[in-house]
Amino acid sequence: MMRGRHTRTRNHPRLPTPVQAPGKHRRGRHRRRRRAIHAAVMLLIALAAGVLAAGGASAATTPPRAGCTDLDIPVTSGVVTARMRATLCLPASPAADVPLQILVSGGTYNRTYWSGLGLPAYSYAARATGAGFSTLAVDRIGTGASSHPLSTLVSAGMQADALHQVIARVRSCALTGQKHTRVVLAGHSLGSMAAVVAAARHPADVDALILTGYSHRIAPSELLTSLTSMYPAALEGRLLDPGYLTTRPGVRGSLFHSAGEVAPAVVAAEEATKDVASAAELPDAVLAGLSRDMSRRITAPVLEANGEKDSWACTAVDCTNADALHAAERGYFTVPLTTYVQPRAGHSLALARDGGAFTDFASIWLRHVLAEGSRSRS
Repeated sequence: MMRGRHTRTRNHPRLPTPVQAPGKHRRGRHRRRRRAIHAAVMLLIALAAGVLAAGGASAATTPPRAGCTDLDIPVTSGVVTARMRATLCLPASPAADVPLQILVSGGTYNRTYWSGLGLPAYSYAARATGAGFSTLAVDRIGTGASSHPLSTLVSAGMQADALHQVIARVRSCALTGQKHTRVVLAGHSLGSMAAVVAAARHPADVDALILTGYSHRIAPSELLTSLTSMYPAALEGRLLDPGYLTTRPGVRGSLFHSAGEVAPAVVAAEEATKDVASAAELPDAVLAGLSRDMSRRITAPVLEANGEKDSWACTAVDCTNADALHAAERGYFTVPLTTYVQPRAGHSLALARDGGAFTDFASIWLRHVLAEGSRSRS
């Protein structure tokens, strides 16, 4: 186990050429009839070829391409039928069975958190694909371009159900067009809580878990600060019910970042891209996602990473260094726990000035634990 201030590791069938009987053909209606019959047969063959090709083509037989693609993934939870928007990014030279990281953003963020809010220098997804991983950044239900059911119906359980269905599609090759036997779930803040619930409810789903902006003890004062920093998104003209909240203007810099450790461009992008969170999901996620009983059901190795100055995850927990964070959190897991602390960084770790250092460490850690997992299964 690594310790220290920073770390704790379609082919269409070929149409047949018509064969003509030997001898001369009479002009007139017989020829027209034969031509009509031939045309009809050729049309039927062509239609059949198209049907066969359409039926035979699937995501599993389409060669993967490097780059990023947006996807809409149908999911259900209880009485809710929804659609989850995601962005799939593949490395430059996709190999067979590339590990896939499913990325889940935090409250009032959407999937663009993982691409640096449009600022390439802060893109976790770009650095991860550069390291040879595939990534699938999702909009949680109720955020981004995903479905927005009644806010009172959105819960941590719903998010876990959705993630479980996404993972099932990934593992069956029905989503990305590529086989992924190694799946990683990575979350930020509220997304980390959803990841915990999903990994606890469905332990076989994931081979590794990355939790950022997360710890099991949250100071009541920080809960109050978070709640008073939000108001109904409808007040900003968004066509959503009053239970969908967003941050008040001008608070994101201090709420999610550490002074001096965030670029002005990031703060500006924060305001321009801020999203919503369900008022019903927030307390539910805290109760479920921070539960010792829940996290102790996880069977995959865990990396817990925070910024040293994270006002949410590190007020009631010592994040002075990785050893201190490890000591505070190890009792909540029955699996190997690795901790990482980014000096001076705030809550939104991937968007800190040196957030790329965390991304690079996560890639190294994942190579290690996924290799270990492969050896243990062989």
